[in-house]
Amino acid sequence: MLTRELGLFLKRVVFANNREFFRALQEAGISFTQLKCVGLLVEAGGPMSLGALSEELALSPAAVSRAVDGLVQRGELRREEDPEDRRSKIVSLAAKGRATYDRIIAVRLAGVRSFVEELEPGERDALGSALHPIIERLSL
Repeated sequence: MLTRELGLFLKRVVFANNREFFRALQEAGISFTQLKCVGLLVEAGGPMSLGALSEELALSPAAVSRAVDGLVQRGELRREEDPEDRRSKIVSLAAKGRATYDRIIAVRLAGVRSFVEELEPGERDALGSALHPIIERLSL
């Protein structure tokens, strides 16, 4: 029962503004795969090899390479030789890529904000009280 309810809740929250989210992707000229690459680099906080990106995203090396190629051409990412293995390439986030990511994620968060604002005050308080200890534990 809890799994089903949580699934329905997440579906409503995440898809609250899908139209706006996908419009933001289109306006940025970035695919969902490319957004995932940029997001992973944001989370990593530093450069990653193409192989690590591929493994982490569970995508083929060819798919990741194509996504990265487009991002490098647009100035969203930088690709360099790996100083530890000159046969490998590493990619890092450029300022433009971070700005694009932040802009698109802001659209997604606006949908979450809208969902929260639609809740009754008591529902908002209950949700916050339920989430707080979970977030604390996950933040460790």
